[in-house]
Amino acid sequence: MKKFTILSIALLVFAATLEYPQGGESQRAIGQTATPQPKAEDPKNLGYVSPEFAENFSQQQIDQINANVETLLLTQSCVRCDLRAVKLVNLRLKNAIVTGADFSDANLSGSRFEISDFVNTNLARADLSGAELIGARISNTNLRKANLTGTNLDGADLRFSDLRDANLSNANLRNANIDGASIDRASMGGTTMPDGRKNQ
Repeated sequence: MKKFTILSIALLVFAATLEYPQGGESQRAIGQTATPQPKAEDPKNLGYVSPEFAENFSQQQIDQINANVETLLLTQSCVRCDLRAVKLVNLRLKNAIVTGADFSDANLSGSRFEISDFVNTNLARADLSGAELIGARISNTNLRKANLTGTNLDGADLRFSDLRDANLSNANLRNANIDGASIDRASMGGTTMPDGRKNQ
């Protein structure tokens, strides 16, 4: 009988130790409230890439774009390079060769590209406001929705370029060749045309 009583007590104690942790866990779960975790800072090293476009690229792509910019600055040439969304304000290059490069969404405002080669380049949505592209070769180039406000394109070759929906307000197209260029819906208020006539 004594053995039976001791065994019963032992079993009761064992059962109690199994139940308490479960009850404790459920109590803790009920008492807890979800606290928002602080958002980790973006670890990307953007370099020349505009922050507003950074989420569109992986770190590997950003590193490649930055390397391409360094190549361009060092050699004034970067053929078929990925230069998307770069910010190169007030850049000064002469005889630069960027044939086939992708400058979409780039900010090149105030830059000077004298007698440079932009043939077959993608400049869609690029900001070239106030830039100087005197005598530049920009034929067969995508300039759709580009900002060319006040841009100096004197003597530039724009043949067969896509300028649809671009902003050419107050731009200088004197002596430029725009044969075959698409200028549908382009804003051209105050633009100086190839023949020297100024739009109203």
